[in-house]
Amino acid sequence: MTHTTKFTSKIAGLGLAAMLCATGLSAQTLKYAIGFPPGGAATDGVAQFNEKLSAEGDVSLKVFELSLLNLKETPPGVRDGLADAGYIITAYYPAEFSETNLPVEMSMLATVGTPTASSGAVMAGVVSEYVMLHCPDCQTQFKRENQVFLGAIGTSEYVNLCTTPIRSVEDLKGKKMRSALSAMGRWAESFGATKVSLPANDIYEAMSQGVVDCTMISAPELGNLQLFDVTKYITLNVPGGSFSGVGALNVNLDVWRDMSPENRARLISMASFNSAATTVNYSDAAFSDIEKAKGMGIEVIEAPQALRDATEAFVKQDIEVIKSNFTNDYGLKNVDEKVETIIALIEKWKGLTNDVYDDKDALAKVYHDEIFAKVSADNYNMD
Repeated sequence: MTHTTKFTSKIAGLGLAAMLCATGLSAQTLKYAIGFPPGGAATDGVAQFNEKLSAEGDVSLKVFELSLLNLKETPPGVRDGLADAGYIITAYYPAEFSETNLPVEMSMLATVGTPTASSGAVMAGVVSEYVMLHCPDCQTQFKRENQVFLGAIGTSEYVNLCTTPIRSVEDLKGKKMRSALSAMGRWAESFGATKVSLPANDIYEAMSQGVVDCTMISAPELGNLQLFDVTKYITLNVPGGSFSGVGALNVNLDVWRDMSPENRARLISMASFNSAATTVNYSDAAFSDIEKAKGMGIEVIEAPQALRDATEAFVKQDIEVIKSNFTNDYGLKNVDEKVETIIALIEKWKGLTNDVYDDKDALAKVYHDEIFAKVSADNYNMD
């Protein structure tokens, strides 16, 4: 080989090394914590999202399923950088995320009034749009917790998983009932039950030891949290609503600002599928898990019409209680206006999701077009 050829080869090698270095610098794998075990609606949704996310572009997730942080540990864990991103349940921290918890508390409106095919699809759209496009106060609170919010999910309709049956209004009296939302706790108390607050990871033990008689939760948690083993009765149609107090892809703010614009744009663009995949998984799993429960000898009870009518009346009057509580307990400003915005969004998303609630790609497109496409990677949480 001549001297000139050696020199040319060296320059070419350096150029290739520089290209590889640049590619390595743009590629990024985020540590993602989710406090559910593998094989559930949420963890499967994240896996499906990550497969699409990493198929193109330079950002992906390394998912830690119930191994890095549990559900209650994840919000401070993402804040402090123990995880780069995570599945954040805002209801566990009512003061820190009070602005986002306002629409979450109103989810029972999704199953009264105008019928809807999926309260989860509705509420995922409502919370995502409200936080990302209409609620600067929500964004302020997430920044204070050193996080960036990239969309919610909505569980299937909330039911009662119990160790003793609920067949009538009278059966609620004296029941100890686990609730993740204050509104659902008040619903139980309005019929003479006692509200019990517990993290989701503690429900199995509480039901097995008789600490609670029922848990108000979505049916797929039968599998997600292994509650098949401790549930003897399921009462459908009450309390209704959906749990949407989830930052499905909350990213540590420092990590977010250090990412390349291209990687931020990729996360924003794909986040709509993340919301849709888990939401549809919950809807599908609700049906399959209830059928599985029947096969295991768990009795499935349809709530009587009297209880459903009483529930609708409760939900409508509870709006004033929600307004008062968020004003007086958490110091929210302009609550009347915020509630009106949320009510309008619930009606809007009932219409937008009715025909696409069970199709992940179609639902993701609606979320993308109505919400995520309106967010800029150059500006979102960059100030």
